[in-house]
Formats: sequence, structure tokens, C-alpha cells
Amino acid sequence: MTKELQAYVVAIYPEVVKKTKDGSDFRSIKVLVEWDREEEFPSRMVLEQWWDKKCDLAKSLQEGKEYIFKLNFRANEWSDANGVKTAFGSVSAWKADEVIDNTQNVNDTTSLPF
Repeated sequence: MTKELQAYVVAIYPEVVKKTKDGSDFRSIKVLVEWDREEEFPSRMVLEQWWDKKCDLAKSLQEGKEYIFKLNFRANEWSDANGVKTAFGSVSAWKADEVIDNTQNVNDTTSLPF
């Protein structure tokens, strides 16, 4: 089942590159999105885009534009050196389609056939 979210891009943060255990580069970009803008307190979420394909998707977005995001949810468990477990999660988008506003001004007579 695919989860979708229609939201505006508020901010795209700079790409971060870190080294993995095997010495390869791990790239990530965070994207802040917002929806329910008509509410007193709009809802916000951070999309954590990682690796090449998802970072490329983040770079193709534009702040202020609205998109329909196809989302992935991930949760992992981690144990520290003392064996204390904790859980963490992330949300990322694997696809984003820009929402195009097709509404026309009703008083605009330039496109009328008569």
C-alpha cells in the first residue's frame, strides 16, 4: 500500500555527506514540508532523502511549490554499547509530482471563443 501526502516544500536543506563503515559516501538531504495551511497550526514533517536516487529527487524540488509525495516509512532498532535499545524512524519520498493549479480567472475573456 502506497501512502501519499499533498504538501508544500517549505525548505530544502544542504546535502550532507558522511562516510560509512566501509568508507563509501552516504548522502542525505532533508526537506521540510507543510500541509493543512488553512489551519491555525499547519502540519509539518521532515522528509529524509538518502542515497543517490532520493537525493536527486530532493534536488529537483522547489521551495514554495506543492507536490504529491509517494512516501516510504522506515523504523529501526539500535542498541548502544551498554545494550540499551532505542528505536528511531524516518519518512522519505520515492516520487514527487508537482500539483498544477488549473483554475482560471472567470473574468479572463482572452480565451473565450466569442
